[in-house]
Amino acid sequence: MLKVNKFFLFGTICILFGLLLFSKNLWEDYQVGKETELIKESLKEKSRTEIEKLMDNRPDYIKNPHMEMPKLTINGNDYIGYVIIPSLELELPVLSSWSYPKLKIAPARYEGSVYLNNMILLAHNYKVHFGKLHRLNIGDIIQFKDMDDNLFEFTVEKKEELDKTQVKDMLSADWDLTLFTCTLGGEARTTIRCKRIQK
Repeated sequence: MLKVNKFFLFGTICILFGLLLFSKNLWEDYQVGKETELIKESLKEKSRTEIEKLMDNRPDYIKNPHMEMPKLTINGNDYIGYVIIPSLELELPVLSSWSYPKLKIAPARYEGSVYLNNMILLAHNYKVHFGKLHRLNIGDIIQFKDMDDNLFEFTVEKKEELDKTQVKDMLSADWDLTLFTCTLGGEARTTIRCKRIQK
């Protein structure tokens, strides 16, 4: 009888221990599940916050491409950035707007905006300005850096010579960047058409 009680007691203890272990596992499982859900929610919230931060960190011109290009005024002239032509070893400031007297200072924006992929730049054919444009080759790189240090890269897609009266042709073409200058005789315009390299 004592032997049966020992087995019964031992069996009861084992069952109780098993129930205790099972209950402990259920409780831990519940706690871990709860913790996992909290972590998932935190991660989702953090992801949303990170995405919002990334969206906020985008340059202003991406958020608002129609914005006015930032300007820096030096000696009474507004500049919108630099045009960089590595193959011609040129890095030139670009005036915000053009006039014949201004073109004696630096290249200038004829019209458009780099943010809208329709900017046209012009300069005199001085060697230190656009006088060597005719030496550019298809595939050459042209860069523009705005006053906020945003860098835009373009590749030369087309070279053409337009008559000075072909103003409509200069403006109507669908190019991301156009550079032009007078030929030596002044009767035509050496014109470089570029497409933006998207990154």
